[in-house]
Amino acid sequence: MFKKSVMLLALLAMVFSSADAQQPVSPGNYDPHAAFSPLFYTQNGNEFRSASGYPGPKYWQNRVDYNIIANLDEVNNKVTGSVTITYKNNSPDKLSYLWLQLDQNLFAPESRGNALIPAGSRYGARGEKLDGGYNIEGLSVSQKQKPAKFSSLTEDTRMQIRLEQPMEPGGDVVTIRMNFSFIVPVNGSDRMGHLTTKNGEIFSIAQWFPRMSVYDDVLGWNTLPYWGAGEFYCEYGDIDFAVTAPASHIVMGSGELLNPQEVFTPVQLQRWNAAKNSDKKVTIRSEQELNDLESRPAKDKLTWKFKIKNTRDAAWASSKAFVLDAARINLPSGKKSLAVAAHPVESNGNDGYGRAVEYIKTTIEHYSSKWFEYPYPMAVNVASNVGGMEYPGIVFCGWQAKGSSAWGVIDHEFGHTWFPMIVGSNERKYGWMDEGFNTFINAISAEVFNNGEYNQGKNDMHRIAATLARPEMEYIMLSPDAMRERNIGNNLYSKPGWGLEILRNEILGADRFDYAFRNYISEWAFKHPTPYDFFRAMENGAGEDLSWFWRGWFLNNWKMDQSVAEVKEVKQGGAIAGYNILIANLEQMPMPVILEVKTKSGKTDMIRIPVDIWMRNTTWTVRYPTTEEVVSVTLDPAHVLPDINEANNGWKKN
Repeated sequence: MFKKSVMLLALLAMVFSSADAQQPVSPGNYDPHAAFSPLFYTQNGNEFRSASGYPGPKYWQNRVDYNIIANLDEVNNKVTGSVTITYKNNSPDKLSYLWLQLDQNLFAPESRGNALIPAGSRYGARGEKLDGGYNIEGLSVSQKQKPAKFSSLTEDTRMQIRLEQPMEPGGDVVTIRMNFSFIVPVNGSDRMGHLTTKNGEIFSIAQWFPRMSVYDDVLGWNTLPYWGAGEFYCEYGDIDFAVTAPASHIVMGSGELLNPQEVFTPVQLQRWNAAKNSDKKVTIRSEQELNDLESRPAKDKLTWKFKIKNTRDAAWASSKAFVLDAARINLPSGKKSLAVAAHPVESNGNDGYGRAVEYIKTTIEHYSSKWFEYPYPMAVNVASNVGGMEYPGIVFCGWQAKGSSAWGVIDHEFGHTWFPMIVGSNERKYGWMDEGFNTFINAISAEVFNNGEYNQGKNDMHRIAATLARPEMEYIMLSPDAMRERNIGNNLYSKPGWGLEILRNEILGADRFDYAFRNYISEWAFKHPTPYDFFRAMENGAGEDLSWFWRGWFLNNWKMDQSVAEVKEVKQGGAIAGYNILIANLEQMPMPVILEVKTKSGKTDMIRIPVDIWMRNTTWTVRYPTTEEVVSVTLDPAHVLPDINEANNGWKKN
């Protein structure tokens, strides 16, 4: 909360000094002209992307719809399928070639990613023999509903389709068809894979069909290979998919289950429909029913059909080991969604995923009321060997998580619904725009869930600052694949999350921040913002020039160090009339000043001074009027700012 209540408004007119009154202090690394340089935005707004940070009047993006039929071979850990891709060119450009993403090729022995990923890395196929990658057959292209001439080239995780007749701008459509198959890795970059449990294998299937690359007004074709650490940048459209699996399996996927009457037993169907109208958890398939043959239809195979609209991706999971629970999600508009938890018996119980439906329901309802309404018919959590990974309408979470860890991973992965599923940023290049934003909203969610049951309290930013100041720490804007793996946690998740927390609580205040942030989400829902769109949107919505903050916290790894350089009595007629408190900014990163002053009688004043004082100064004198003796002065007593040197933050009367 922005601490207006502790700021002495009567002091505001007296705490600032003019620059010519500053006293000399040992020079530090701070350069006001570098921090507050006006040369931050190198491009003006245009008709595609407004200077306000919102989409412009002629903003466009292409569209892609998928129709997929897939089969799961649980004996050979293999997925086979066919996909029909309908791609629409809404751009003003002719497209003489198309690019597709073939993410499964990361797990082929000769992949570029395999050459880059260290042994044992989270982002490889950890320790197992790499025998994956796509086998693609029957590739065809149609234009204007007629077969088209083309050639193709596959280069690692990308496929180029070269059209003899280019796509015309403004709505031309191409249809691409192909058959595909691949071996499911045990652990595919901690994003998909399969897990052996005592009641059967759990398959978590993602990056499973060839997908179109994004063509946008920023870079044209986005063709960065899939190397494991960088996630995904996908185009929006509708996805219809059908998965045929052994009848003993339960399959859960993105979007809406279209044929529950065909894949559940009559008892399970009754429970499934009851869950849609229940705020309490309804068990669709219980732990006791796992080994009951009558708990699944008496067939060899079943086909599960799903549809998800206006989405950038789809995923699914399949297992005969699933305990299945569900309950209704109530959305602000009056619409309903369905919270679904699928987990093995090993993860059941209230210390694990037995509370998963409760976690899903409260998480989705909170984020929907706070930021933007949840857009999908279901929200499915699958407990698997994937530590935590998000897809539209479905997430995979580590099956061994307990207590606060189970809550935390569910809350985090479903938080990704808003970043990047709704706000479709380029995760391949800017992983912090989904991970960092999500980490930030997760902290607010933890404060409110069940009266703070799992809330970890406020961060000690003085302690954190020492970690951020390490010489090997890179800057946030660096792409994930170019970052040291050990720094990804800080630079993609924690540091941008902490930065937004500082911006909200210490610089803008919750009201201005939340208003600007909600508008950013709403304006960019199901679209493709860049970092500078976000920066502009927050500045315009909050009415504040924040270029100094973006420059130091996101584009550089600047350090902050404020110090109490001197405290000097001011006397009139031999009596104390006040104090001059000299504050110095010693490092490159400016921040507001939060100053606590204590007098001999025990009175405590908290003085807040905006960051603007550092626009042309390296020191600032705070004039504190009092007739009492001051006994201590402390900078940032609550440790909410990332000051790297706490030793120079205070002064005490001898």
